[in-house]
Amino acid sequence: MTKMSKKDLISAVKPRYLKARRKEKTKILVEFCQNTGYNRKYAITIMAAGYNHRKVEKTGRKKRKPKYGNEVICTAVKVWELLDFPCGVRLKPSLEPTIEAMERHKEITVTTKVRRGLLEISARTLDRRLKKEREVRRLDRHRGTTKHGSLLKSQIPIRITNWDTSEVGFMEMDTVSHNGGDPNGQFVSSLDMVEIYSGWSEQYAIMGKGETETVRAVDDIRADLPVEISGLDSDSGSEFVNWHMVRYCQKEPTLYFTRSRPDKKNDNAYVEQKNGSHIRDLLGFGRFDTPTHVKTMNDLYRNELRLMNNFFKPVMKIKSKEKINNSVCRKKYDIAKTPYQRLMGCPDIPDKKKKELQVLYLSLNPVQLKKQIDAKVKIIKNL
Repeated sequence: MTKMSKKDLISAVKPRYLKARRKEKTKILVEFCQNTGYNRKYAITIMAAGYNHRKVEKTGRKKRKPKYGNEVICTAVKVWELLDFPCGVRLKPSLEPTIEAMERHKEITVTTKVRRGLLEISARTLDRRLKKEREVRRLDRHRGTTKHGSLLKSQIPIRITNWDTSEVGFMEMDTVSHNGGDPNGQFVSSLDMVEIYSGWSEQYAIMGKGETETVRAVDDIRADLPVEISGLDSDSGSEFVNWHMVRYCQKEPTLYFTRSRPDKKNDNAYVEQKNGSHIRDLLGFGRFDTPTHVKTMNDLYRNELRLMNNFFKPVMKIKSKEKINNSVCRKKYDIAKTPYQRLMGCPDIPDKKKKELQVLYLSLNPVQLKKQIDAKVKIIKNL
């Protein structure tokens, strides 16, 4: 019997119980306890005239005193803002390492009590306590400007979503247009590339979506990556589906080039997510169309932004998917880690490269990086 059914039964039986004689009350109680499974003493209590079994519905339950005080939440908010507002599941594993980095550079002081609270607080509680702040920072979605390339489609194989996320070196790439809603004329585009295993991401600003410029940007990004690239995957846009990109990939026999199905954004889910969190949320939807914009954006992309995103911002990976009733898909994720942490735990990365990454990580101040990013974003928007 459900809770609702039990409440309905109480409402029906109680008036009869109160009017009944003693022997009749005994029979009613026995029958009532058999139907509901209640203890006899408890049944007598709720059947009493002064007991209101509908009180919770009318007045609500008494609010529980918050377990985590303002000091704990304020410290969590500082990290949350520093990492550009991740969800609680991504924020929770990043609290301790980020605070350690901030303390290392004397950007914050955390008491033992607050540190204990941050270690105990759950991801769901973080989401609940930060809900109002999230509502204030929502952004509208805008349409993209991808044009399908018709050349060479038959020669570039289609890859859907069958990435083996346990292998290092496969990247998705896409472009984000900064045209302010007006696709006429020349404007800046941001090339976005994401490594599937670790979530390591790189951005590069180019003028327009020219084939030569796109290939040059891809080559410059590869030179700065901490991993060797085995495969590139893009959408069917003309900036990627062209002879320049095909020849570039054909120069290296081990470098595979694939594309996704037209109008199927989920085929490029990894990079599409980064388009929003690493570019749109940062630079917005304004129009950038001068060489100065390109230079200033690359100064941001190739320095502070890549360090902040890859060394301090956590990434979650799907461990399994399960369909329920052929409609709802239940997903299970692993513990959120930064791309740096995932590469440090990867056996395929050479020890020499890991030591270089560790030295770089220990030298980084996340608070200073955030300040520099905000300052450069302000300059870009005011150009």
